[in-house]
Amino acid sequence: MGILTSFTVKKVEKQLIDERNALRDLSYRELWERTRTYWKRYIVISECIETICIDVAIEAYLIGVHYSRFIYYGESTETVKRRCTDEYTQLIYELYEHMKQYGDDLYDVCARYIDGWWKEGVEKGLRRKRLRLK
Repeated sequence: MGILTSFTVKKVEKQLIDERNALRDLSYRELWERTRTYWKRYIVISECIETICIDVAIEAYLIGVHYSRFIYYGESTETVKRRCTDEYTQLIYELYEHMKQYGDDLYDVCARYIDGWWKEGVEKGLRRKRLRLK
């Protein structure tokens, strides 16, 4: 008899390795500077909100990297965005909940912020696929 292994454990391990490799292309300084410059147009950003924005940006970036493989294999960007609608909108709502205290009109600003980082992740993911990086 052979050893039984769970594919979910292997899938999670592979996902963690892929995320770790994808984050090598992203520096914390770049995240911090882009977050500061983006949000200073709208609000005075505190350290707590800055941390939340950076965390959500990393999540949006990783979602973009993960779903970029569908674009690599021929799907359009709109189709791929519809594929990840649940995670994408959840990130927007999560960020908006923290930003509501600064004003109710920040939903579109949050959506653009998430979209920018999602697109950045897609671009970096496609680059990694084309260069056949791990």
